[in-house]
Amino acid sequence: MHLSFVAILIVLNACNLPRILAENAIENPDSLKNLLELQLDSVSFTTEEEVLAYLELTSKLNLSSPADALIFAKALENQLLFEQKKVGEAHIHSYKGNYYWSQGIYGAALKDYFEALKLFEERKDEFEAIKQLNNIGETYKKQKDYQKASRFLNEALIRMSHLRSEEQNTQLIMVNLGQLYMLEDQFDSALYFLDKVLSRTTRNNRTAQGFANLYKGMIKRDRGQFDSASHYFHKSLDIWEAEKFKRSIVETKAELAQLAIMQQNYQLATTTLQETQLDAKQINALDILMRIYQYQIALFKLKGSKDSLISYYEKFISIKDSIFNEETRSEINKLSIQYELSQRENKYYKLALEQNILTNDIKTQSRFLIFLILISLIGFIFIIVLWGQRSNLLKVHQQLKTQKEEIERKQNEIARKSLELANLNKELYALNENLEEKIVQRSEQLTRKNKQIAKYTYFNSHKLRAPVASVLGLINVLELSKNGILDPTILNHLKSCAIELDQIIHNLKNILEAEIDELD
Repeated sequence: MHLSFVAILIVLNACNLPRILAENAIENPDSLKNLLELQLDSVSFTTEEEVLAYLELTSKLNLSSPADALIFAKALENQLLFEQKKVGEAHIHSYKGNYYWSQGIYGAALKDYFEALKLFEERKDEFEAIKQLNNIGETYKKQKDYQKASRFLNEALIRMSHLRSEEQNTQLIMVNLGQLYMLEDQFDSALYFLDKVLSRTTRNNRTAQGFANLYKGMIKRDRGQFDSASHYFHKSLDIWEAEKFKRSIVETKAELAQLAIMQQNYQLATTTLQETQLDAKQINALDILMRIYQYQIALFKLKGSKDSLISYYEKFISIKDSIFNEETRSEINKLSIQYELSQRENKYYKLALEQNILTNDIKTQSRFLIFLILISLIGFIFIIVLWGQRSNLLKVHQQLKTQKEEIERKQNEIARKSLELANLNKELYALNENLEEKIVQRSEQLTRKNKQIAKYTYFNSHKLRAPVASVLGLINVLELSKNGILDPTILNHLKSCAIELDQIIHNLKNILEAEIDELD
């Protein structure tokens, strides 16, 4: 299914018929820019009518340069914001949303449409609020969020149905819903809305009738009802030719060519595609031209024309690249918008600053004169106070001089005592060094003594203990003797143990004497 008519519907802003004539607009963009610049500088914008007149000029500029249209809409918004004016705020958001939409910046468009919706509902402007609901639905449709698109478009339709005088706008919303359901392949729901539009033929709903016939023809064609599809396509084509909508004429003929291909009427398809190809190039409708090339490729596949197939495939790739380059340039334009807006804001801020400077000149001079008078008065009072306090200052000066001398004397005393304290610290440091040396020596002596004590302990526990144990054992043997007679063998053992004990005591005495001599 095709999305080609969504752009036309959203630019219509749900029934703004002058925008349909975009193809025939001959306004000079430079002239429009100059006129908008002039209005920004000369118009006070105190009424909503003045704001709307300015915005209508930006809508004409939008036909040739949406980026420039957005810049001028933002310039007005910033100027009113700087002047703290709320007039036309809702309409500015609505137009900004249209210009963002025209550049494919759908997120920003939704933001402005929702803000416009809130403001129009606050002021109870039901018709404008419904237009914003339709715009929001169409934007979600462009983002392929069909669930949200359906919700907002249905709400717009319900609320529009209560405004009996707006039958034309009701039918445009129904056409939008019909296309939405067609895109979702819900053909029965789509036909329900399209048939409702087609059943209400009036002179004021020609646009809705043209789209309804076109979409119904697409549905019939995709369902294989070729005769019925041809009927609705030709009814749509008659309306576009009567209204001179060139783009819609080319697009409808392209769909007729696709119908001829499906009917295997290759001669008619070839003739129609050649004709629409030239028309699409003439109005620079690259998206339609790419679709025409797709149809021609499909046609030559069926006909088996290999050379023509390759030729049109190359054309298709070329036009696709061209569209891609245009999209790239569009992205560059998006990035430059903020810079251009900031430049324009700087200009208005500079002008406002100059106005403020001129306005405040007299106030500044008056304030300066008052300031001089106050300074003179304060100076006179200050001189009187100084003259009256001169003697007190001299007295205080003398007291300060005396205190200074006393401080110097005390400082000298402190310096002398500090010197004495330094000498005492030096002596104490020397004593501490000697004391540390003595402590080290004494520690070494104690270490040696501890080692000697350990030696004595070993000597007593091993050397001295052995003969004593022997003597005690022999005494026990004597006590156990039955006849009380002293055994010579035991006596000899006692004698040898006594000699051994005497020798050990003698050795211990020598060790102690050597240690004492060492300590002395």
